[in-house]
Amino acid sequence: MGGLIKTPSVPAPDPEIAEVQARQEARVDEQERTKMAQISARRRARQIGGRRLLLSSTREDAEKGIQETLG
Repeated sequence: MGGLIKTPSVPAPDPEIAEVQARQEARVDEQERTKMAQISARRRARQIGGRRLLLSSTREDAEKGIQETLG
């Protein structure tokens, strides 16, 4: 009687579907990595950008300022 009440076996997943899913996950990971890099670049630019102009190489002593006389 054991042969009459048998559970059906589950078919193996299609390998093409697995490949498509892996490519989608890789693409999403790359987009997330790119977005995080952009956010960190903006944050870095906000923190460092103003100081870079104040400590410019055109100044003789960056801490004192530009020493030029007019006329």
